[in-house]
Amino acid sequence: MSGKIDFEKSLSRLEEITSVLEKGEISLDEMIDLYTEGTKLVALCNEKLENAQVKISELTRESTEKND
Repeated sequence: MSGKIDFEKSLSRLEEITSVLEKGEISLDEMIDLYTEGTKLVALCNEKLENAQVKISELTRESTEKND
């Protein structure tokens, strides 16, 4: 996960990981590695969503202030 990974790519990778884990056809070590990667991606997605929510709130507030 080096560099800047966007939300959509992270979400897509999470879907891939979920699919592989649900099948259960990999070793325990591979499952742990994928689970670890998945938890990092979940944190990244949550952070991006929180940042988007803050930005939207700020833009909405600014727009409302300009219209008053």
